[in-house]
Amino acid sequence: MGSFKHSCAFDPLDLEIIDRVYEAAWAKLEACEPFRDRERDLERQEALRTQIMACATGHVDFDDLCEKVLATLPHPKSKKPPSSPGVSA
Repeated sequence: MGSFKHSCAFDPLDLEIIDRVYEAAWAKLEACEPFRDRERDLERQEALRTQIMACATGHVDFDDLCEKVLATLPHPKSKKPPSSPGVSA
């Protein structure tokens, strides 16, 4: 187990909401950074889970939690796919 400690216990519905917030936030990250270094995805997913648990306090509401988590995400860098030699845009 990890070393993350959270003083709050969540009921099954809260855990389901937390899971759905994770899925929505990860989908947003994937969509905003399609050309990211995918070898770091596991590291980024773990950081996202930690951030979600830090934002989840008391009663868990999907909209509120998702808004809090998305507000903490870094804005994507505008990266373009590698261009092929000899091909102009």
